Amino acid sequence: MNEYMLVYKGGDPDFHKNTSPEEMGATMQRWAEWMGKLEAQGKLVTGGAPLHFGGKRMNKDKLVTDITASEFKELVSGYSIVKATTMEEAIELANDCPIFEAPNIEVEVREIMKLEPENI
Repeated sequence: MNEYMLVYKGGDPDFHKNTSPEEMGATMQRWAEWMGKLEAQGKLVTGGAPLHFGGKRMNKDKLVTDITASEFKELVSGYSIVKATTMEEAIELANDCPIFEAPNIEVEVREIMKLEPENI
C-alpha cells in the first residue's frame, strides 16, 4: 500500500473571521466524519493540518520574500495523508473530502516516495 498526500490549494484566507461558530462547528463535524471513515477503513495516515495563508518564500540564493495575496489560488492551505493501493484509489478517497465545500479550492494528489536505505 502506498501513501498519498492530498495537498489543498487555495481557499478563503478570511474563512475563520467570516464563519460563525455554528458554521465552524458543522464544518469541523464534516471533517471529523470524513477522517473517521478513512480511519475505519485503515486508509488515514494523518488528517494533516490547515496552514496559515501568510508566510515567506525563500529561494536558493536565500532571498526571502512575502507570499502575496495575488497568489492565494496557488497557495498550499493544508494537507492530509492517506493510504491507497493506486493513484485512482487515492483520488477516490479525496472525492469525499470536505475541503471541496470551500471556495476556490483544488486538491493535488501526490504519491509519497519510499526512500530505501540503499537509494539514499
